[in-house]
Amino acid sequence: MIITVSGSSYTINNPEYGYESIIGLALIHTEVMPRGWEVWDNGDDKDFRTCRTVCILNATDTKTLRGIFSETAKGRGINFTLSLGTTSSGFFPFGPDYGDKGDFICRMMTVTAKPVLEEPWIHFRTELEFVLITAPAYSLLSQVSEGDLHIGTIQNLRYPPNMPESHFRYTINTQLTYDGTPYTVDKTSDPDFAGTKLQMVCNQSKAAALINHLVDDVRASQVNIIAQANNYIFGNISGDATYGTTWLDEAIVVTHNRFDEFEFQLNFYRKSES
Repeated sequence: MIITVSGSSYTINNPEYGYESIIGLALIHTEVMPRGWEVWDNGDDKDFRTCRTVCILNATDTKTLRGIFSETAKGRGINFTLSLGTTSSGFFPFGPDYGDKGDFICRMMTVTAKPVLEEPWIHFRTELEFVLITAPAYSLLSQVSEGDLHIGTIQNLRYPPNMPESHFRYTINTQLTYDGTPYTVDKTSDPDFAGTKLQMVCNQSKAAALINHLVDDVRASQVNIIAQANNYIFGNISGDATYGTTWLDEAIVVTHNRFDEFEFQLNFYRKSES
């Protein structure tokens, strides 16, 4: 990648796999009685994206990188251009749906240089976090099918490899008096409270399509999840069903683990089932 700031350009290696793209959403979720959620959406123009990376650089490149952001006349406290070239670089700084090529205008937030490494010798681990100002245009690629899970309009997603982390509670509460007499308040059972956490693992095309759909289209609206036989997305309620859900995340943290593998967590509340 090439960093251009104040008329000067510097080439450094792409970061190691494991870097994170953080999508901060202008959404606030409030749990309401007797069950469910209300979502306030301040608009997708108020969303923001940051990137947390680790670069393993030799002594010369580390010194160059630190020098860029240690001088006001260079990159300290001002915007810079992150250039990834005109062909796919493999580095998706702000999420798989924003692509891995073109020029991104960014502002550095933190630069942390760690002590010298033993392996590789005379190299340094430098941690960077920067925020997106503007991004180049990017067209989503044709989707590659990975499984049978459907979320909203995105079909054939991979079932979470670590299994869904569903949670369920009855909307009923029983209190005991001093003599042990029970008094129960039942908020009705249609439905009781059910939620789930899905640790998604997707190829780039599926990750880009799903994130783009959630961020641009779903936001505060209901989104349907179609679970196939024995999927049990919301636990032992129904193995194959269409669930009307509320998406509960106020941020998506996407980890690019290795080539063509992106991982991120999604949380949903079950509103209905059919």
